[in-house]
Amino acid sequence: MNFYFPYLSQRLEKYLINLKKITTSVLATTLVSSMALAWGDLGHQTVGEIAQRNLNSKGKRLVEEILGHGPMAEAATFPDLVRSDEDYKEFASFHFVEIDPRYDGSYRKIPSALREKIDANSLISGIPAKLFAGKSAPKFSKNQRMDLMRYLIHLVGDVHQPLHVGNGYDRGANWCNVKYAVGKGDKAQIKSTNLHSFWDSALVEEIFYAQKEKDPKYKMPGWKGFKELADLIIADQKELNTKAIVSAPAVEWYKESQALHSKVYIDGANELHPSQREYCMRLTKDANGKPVLDEKGISVTVKATGAAEATPAYMKEVSEIIKGQIMKAGLRLAHVINTIAQAHYKGGSATEYQSKKVKELADLIKEFENRK
Repeated sequence: MNFYFPYLSQRLEKYLINLKKITTSVLATTLVSSMALAWGDLGHQTVGEIAQRNLNSKGKRLVEEILGHGPMAEAATFPDLVRSDEDYKEFASFHFVEIDPRYDGSYRKIPSALREKIDANSLISGIPAKLFAGKSAPKFSKNQRMDLMRYLIHLVGDVHQPLHVGNGYDRGANWCNVKYAVGKGDKAQIKSTNLHSFWDSALVEEIFYAQKEKDPKYKMPGWKGFKELADLIIADQKELNTKAIVSAPAVEWYKESQALHSKVYIDGANELHPSQREYCMRLTKDANGKPVLDEKGISVTVKATGAAEATPAYMKEVSEIIKGQIMKAGLRLAHVINTIAQAHYKGGSATEYQSKKVKELADLIKEFENRK
């Protein structure tokens, strides 16, 4: 049975072709420029939607006071939208975590000399403690708190995309070539991209079709947006142990994501070390785990040869992984926000504040009616 990608072939073909034009020389000189956008808009929006459905009254109040009326799904994509904004240039490194395989997925084991100055953990671990810091006067302005909330929503999603917890060799699989079939039978076409981009968007957007193959009784929605994907995932993942999921600390999230590399990378029967994957361009490292530099100060790399094939069996298996990871991200994000809100609002109810949103929106509609 072929795995069909009708949605991908219509919307992403041109995008994926353009991705191949990125030169490896640029990728070799900077980590930040090579990192793709985790999950893509649909994945991030779905994480935000699942989280919003799991907020308690105080969590909802916190989000609305900081972000306004818009859904968390809207805020979830902001950090990717501003990747081209010069004002947010220094925020690029917050989108990922790198853990060399020698540390067995443990962020805590990374020596301070090899740890990035800023990474996703910087904000994920820091925001809950610092968002409302400052007893006499707020530490952060209203706009800064808005930025922090947007990044918190986004980054919790990022680190649940397994390739955003990188291995330090292949730029989160942005340097790994993959090919896959689009279409069925004689009309099938072979497409190529990198493994990171494949996970970010293509596989997420095809979950609807994978679900139909898994469950013929599944009713395909006419509009395949974040609410519809959230509905699908919540129904599919209802057996998850929510209590165990939300109680895990952030460093365990990273370990879980990297543990999935054995299924994410297309290594066949053998689980390869990142330095051994021939379908990936990879850094050369010294005995201490530091990248080797040439005389010009550019990282020395080994070129990729060939491409790994994403088979129908592979895509069927990882579709289940993606659903689980998006669900975990949404539940954990809600738990983090609820915990922050509980500490910030020590008493009282959010009922009065919640009713303001509905009234204010109704007032806007009434104000701009053509006939009064």
